[in-house]
Amino acid sequence: MADTSPFDRLKPVLRGLLALYGRYIAFWLGVTVLFGAFWPLGVIAFLLTLLLPVLVLILWGRSLDEELGWTEQDDGPW
Repeated sequence: MADTSPFDRLKPVLRGLLALYGRYIAFWLGVTVLFGAFWPLGVIAFLLTLLLPVLVLILWGRSLDEELGWTEQDDGPW
Protein backbone atom coordinates (compact mmCIF):
# COMPACT_ATOMS: atom_id res chain seq x y z
CA MET A 1 0.00 0.00 0.00
CA ALA A 2 1.39 3.35 -1.01
CA ASP A 3 1.91 5.94 1.68
CA THR A 4 -0.35 8.88 0.77
CA SER A 5 -0.66 12.20 2.44
CA PRO A 6 -3.92 13.28 4.07
CA PHE A 7 -4.38 15.87 1.33
CA ASP A 8 -4.18 13.19 -1.36
CA ARG A 9 -6.87 11.18 0.42
CA LEU A 10 -9.00 14.32 0.80
CA LYS A 11 -9.06 15.15 -2.93
CA PRO A 12 -11.54 12.40 -3.98
CA VAL A 13 -13.79 13.20 -1.03
CA LEU A 14 -13.86 16.87 -1.99
CA ARG A 15 -14.57 15.99 -5.64
CA GLY A 16 -17.48 13.81 -4.53
CA LEU A 17 -18.87 16.54 -2.29
CA LEU A 18 -18.49 19.10 -5.06
CA ALA A 19 -20.36 16.82 -7.47
CA LEU A 20 -23.12 16.26 -4.91
CA TYR A 21 -23.37 20.02 -4.30
CA GLY A 22 -23.51 20.65 -8.06
CA ARG A 23 -26.35 18.14 -8.52
CA TYR A 24 -28.21 19.68 -5.57
CA ILE A 25 -27.92 23.21 -6.97
CA ALA A 26 -28.89 21.99 -10.46
CA PHE A 27 -31.97 20.25 -9.03
CA TRP A 28 -33.16 23.38 -7.25
CA LEU A 29 -32.48 25.56 -10.26
CA GLY A 30 -34.57 23.16 -12.33
CA VAL A 31 -37.38 23.25 -9.78
CA THR A 32 -37.24 27.04 -9.78
CA VAL A 33 -37.41 27.16 -13.58
CA LEU A 34 -40.29 24.67 -13.73
CA PHE A 35 -42.42 25.98 -10.88
CA GLY A 36 -41.28 29.55 -10.47
CA ALA A 37 -39.35 31.23 -7.72
CA PHE A 38 -42.29 31.22 -5.32
CA TRP A 39 -43.49 27.63 -5.72
CA PRO A 40 -43.46 27.01 -1.93
CA LEU A 41 -46.22 29.61 -1.65
CA GLY A 42 -48.22 27.66 -4.21
CA VAL A 43 -47.78 24.46 -2.22
CA ILE A 44 -48.90 26.21 0.98
CA ALA A 45 -51.93 27.67 -0.77
CA PHE A 46 -52.83 24.24 -2.17
CA LEU A 47 -52.56 22.60 1.24
CA LEU A 48 -54.61 25.33 2.88
CA THR A 49 -57.25 24.91 0.20
CA LEU A 50 -57.51 21.21 1.04
CA LEU A 51 -56.90 21.27 4.79
CA LEU A 52 -58.60 24.47 5.90
CA PRO A 53 -62.20 23.24 5.37
CA VAL A 54 -61.39 20.01 7.22
CA LEU A 55 -59.84 21.95 10.09
CA VAL A 56 -62.86 24.28 10.28
CA LEU A 57 -65.26 21.31 10.38
CA ILE A 58 -63.26 19.63 13.15
CA LEU A 59 -63.17 22.79 15.25
CA TRP A 60 -66.86 23.47 14.64
CA GLY A 61 -67.74 19.89 15.64
CA ARG A 62 -65.74 20.15 18.85
CA SER A 63 -67.35 23.45 19.80
CA LEU A 64 -70.79 21.97 19.05
CA ASP A 65 -69.99 18.97 21.26
CA GLU A 66 -68.96 21.35 24.01
CA GLU A 67 -72.17 23.38 23.69
CA LEU A 68 -74.30 20.23 23.86
CA GLY A 69 -72.39 19.00 26.90
CA TRP A 70 -70.86 15.97 25.21
CA THR A 71 -67.42 15.25 26.62
CA GLU A 72 -64.76 12.69 25.91
CA GLN A 73 -65.94 10.78 29.00
CA ASP A 74 -69.46 10.44 27.63
CA ASP A 75 -68.20 9.23 24.22
CA GLY A 76 -70.87 11.40 22.58
CA PRO A 77 -74.28 10.15 21.47
CA TRP A 78 -72.84 7.34 19.39
